[in-house]
Amino acid sequence: MLTDEQKAELKNILDAAVVERVEAEMKKVIPKFNPGIGAILGVGAGDNPAGKFKSFGDFLHTTKFNPKDARLKALGEGTDSLGGFLVPEEFKADLFRQELEESIVRPYATVVPMASDTLNWPAISATSNVSHRFGGVLGYSTEEAGSKTASEPKFRQIKLIAKKRTAYTIVSDELLADSAIALVPVLQELYREDISWEEDYAYLRGTGVGEELGIFNSGAVVLPTRAVASQVSLADIANIIARMWPPSLYRPSTIWICSPAVLAQLIPLVATVITWLPSSGGIAARIPATILGMPLRISEKVPTLGTTGDIGLYDLSYYVIGDRSGLQINSSEHVRFTTDETVWRFVKRGDGQPKVDSAFTPKNAGATLSPFVQLSSATA
Repeated sequence: MLTDEQKAELKNILDAAVVERVEAEMKKVIPKFNPGIGAILGVGAGDNPAGKFKSFGDFLHTTKFNPKDARLKALGEGTDSLGGFLVPEEFKADLFRQELEESIVRPYATVVPMASDTLNWPAISATSNVSHRFGGVLGYSTEEAGSKTASEPKFRQIKLIAKKRTAYTIVSDELLADSAIALVPVLQELYREDISWEEDYAYLRGTGVGEELGIFNSGAVVLPTRAVASQVSLADIANIIARMWPPSLYRPSTIWICSPAVLAQLIPLVATVITWLPSSGGIAARIPATILGMPLRISEKVPTLGTTGDIGLYDLSYYVIGDRSGLQINSSEHVRFTTDETVWRFVKRGDGQPKVDSAFTPKNAGATLSPFVQLSSATA
């Protein structure tokens, strides 16, 4: 390892036995620390095998004064043992993740706080305007001194009972301490977004058993048939519009929701009812789009093309959300103290259901109307 000149110089300073001991230790340590460098220098494989450097000093001297030496051409970062170990890897200190859809229902819904686990909200029970309004209210013309007939509205009760939506995870204390990314805020963000996504899905498709009652399972939904199976046509759009509760057609809370697969059916309708950003050049512009002036939302939360509800029109102000508590995030290092793990718990309480529980027959006794209209899978 050491040249004769280096040994002589060291012997002028140190005892000869010390020099020999240093050289012997270097031969032991270098191969353990980096086998690639050991192999290049010939350490551990004989004093000076063919094609190897005589010593570490010889390697450094050749690198500086004779960089074209054939022995140096074997070095490169492509092979770990020939230099790759010397090149540090780059690590991006943040987390790439797929995005989730933003909430659809909550921004337009009627949101009320819940001071306890149950909220009772009186409501009018009305299913028809044919012979009266508001479930029984009737005004009429009366002759002078004529008798009057009593009438009264009909009531029902919306009952919101707080449901609990939760998530739970366990993280080792070592991971929390050693992770290259800030793990705690990442966990909080991921679970917050997931609970919001699940909540929104329940507002649309919940069964009402142990969870919110979604619009899709409401008795108020009307289902016009489609013209051709597994397709969405201009006639289908017209039939949906015709079954919408008229006041809802003028509200900003009324939006279209469709499955991504439905887009292939809608885009050819751009020249008729679909508008792609009307102020910026039609379909050449990016989404959002509108259908007859009402916003279109594309969502994986609704069924795919050809299934009931693959496209629908909804006045989301007719959906009520009760918030008992916001998202609560708690952690404990005591639950799994003996295994050095921290438990994280995420809890949110609330409920939701449509304000109306049935479709509505208009004065002219025509087809029922509703603030929730979905295209049926059935054909005419």
